[in-house]
Amino acid sequence: MLDRPFLTTVVGSMPRPKFFRDRVDRHLADGAGEGDLLDLMDRSIPYVAALQEAAGVDVISDGEWRRKSYVGVIAEMLTGVEQFKVPLDSFRHDARVGYAVIGPVAPTREGLFAEEAVKLRRNTSKAVRVALPTPHLTASFLWDPVKSPPHCSEREFIETMVPIIRREVELLRDAGVRYVQFDDTRIGGAHAEEPESVAYRDALFDSVDTLNRVVDGIDGIYTSLHLCGKRHIGPDQVPRYDTMLPGFERLHIDMPMFEMLQFDDYDRALLCGLPERMDVGCGCVASKTFEVDTPAEIAARAREAAKIVGPERTALHPDCGFSPGTYFDIPLDEIYQKLGNMTRAAEMLRAEA
Repeated sequence: MLDRPFLTTVVGSMPRPKFFRDRVDRHLADGAGEGDLLDLMDRSIPYVAALQEAAGVDVISDGEWRRKSYVGVIAEMLTGVEQFKVPLDSFRHDARVGYAVIGPVAPTREGLFAEEAVKLRRNTSKAVRVALPTPHLTASFLWDPVKSPPHCSEREFIETMVPIIRREVELLRDAGVRYVQFDDTRIGGAHAEEPESVAYRDALFDSVDTLNRVVDGIDGIYTSLHLCGKRHIGPDQVPRYDTMLPGFERLHIDMPMFEMLQFDDYDRALLCGLPERMDVGCGCVASKTFEVDTPAEIAARAREAAKIVGPERTALHPDCGFSPGTYFDIPLDEIYQKLGNMTRAAEMLRAEA
């Protein structure tokens, strides 16, 4: 259950300032200065926490600034993984940090996620959330079809990651973190061109059941699953989530987090079909556009969700993380304005309820 109607939160990542990206670049280039980089990260986190607090967000993150990429923290906990910089030419995103399994995989250091949380909690009185990739998403980033097969199959790698990620969740719980988030671009994506097929159902259930094995039996946490954008379903590639309802019925997560910038009949069908035990994360703020949504625009999107599931089950958040990698370049002042408008939208909705 949410702490309040129209709870506001973030998906996780926040853009890094240029000085921060430059320091990561130097570390990747020469392989030295890890201590200096970590020190810079520690001294920078209070700023990103203060930005979210000033915007009025109820549950905040550390911006994932300690991660060279979203799954970088996982890669750094394992043997047999190499990292490298991949230049790109895309909107506000000129590079990413890549990884590949190139040897036997085993955990070398537990508790990096809990360390992130402990350091953030020293700098805020707000509730905090920490995001982890699911085993399937970890495989999509780390398992390379060329480099990795001599050492493990993709399935073997996924099975290796289940107890490793589960242990990280247990340590987060022990560190006093209530809000634990998972991200997955894979759930509901495989075989989506044939949503009625056995192959689609099997892939969906496999992703769900694997995540359930990560969280089952761990008490004292509130879990969410961010779905990283609408799935393009069927031969016409229509963006929708409702074909995933059979998976949600067996998913042991407290709150799925959906992109709902363009609320449509598919979204209504989705919310009407969700189990009543689930809260709903309404991704009602555009994270990667220059335009800044107004409080009224944000409230209108969340209002549609609340009409179906109720204010007490509706949370507001951006449609995605603000910075999926170290090199995503968005001004922090723009993010502050977007988050501030989101919290003002929540205030408007609470006044109506």
